[in-house]
Amino acid sequence: MRYRAVILDVDGVVTPFRSAWQRLHAVLGTDGSLNRALYKLGVIDYYEWALYDALLWHGAPRGVVEAYFQTTRGLEALCNVLREAGVYTVAVSAGVGYTRRVSHCFHFYVVNDLVYRDGAVYSVSVSVSDKNKEEVAGKILEHLGVGWEEAVAVGDGEADLPMLRRAGYSIAFNPASEEVARAAKAVIRAESLHPLAKFLKALLR
Repeated sequence: MRYRAVILDVDGVVTPFRSAWQRLHAVLGTDGSLNRALYKLGVIDYYEWALYDALLWHGAPRGVVEAYFQTTRGLEALCNVLREAGVYTVAVSAGVGYTRRVSHCFHFYVVNDLVYRDGAVYSVSVSVSDKNKEEVAGKILEHLGVGWEEAVAVGDGEADLPMLRRAGYSIAFNPASEEVARAAKAVIRAESLHPLAKFLKALLR
């Protein structure tokens, strides 16, 4: 099989933190645990959860929100492998748009963007939830004329399960659970992206 596209999760794969939301709560000193609990109980939907979290950050300066953060080591090596393979690269993340500084590696980068007013957080625009990543990725693949069987999916969490199960080849990178590990054809546990880059280089030949 000649794979034509690689779909990657961002949080926990391209970044060392599993949740861009939780990281920003830590940076800004806010507590999103109540919003998370309400969502898990089904009291609010994902859009409301995202909005309530963003309201906790209302007025936070854009420069602070989008300040430099560490990516997972080996990102540029991974980008180079994908570029040399000549495949479409797609990032689909239920995280927050301040991670866009890694978007240079991708042809498509879909994430939830904070809305700013006068240089400060005002609201949020939700494009990806923990339930629709397969749908979002599927629309991009359809636009590219690429079938799921021609795609490689890389993820780490439960939200990635539908993509991992649908893709022609799937890789669990530092999976958050055994269910995620079992859903993938390959499992890579590493502190950097170099092993993933090496694996994809061989797979995409």
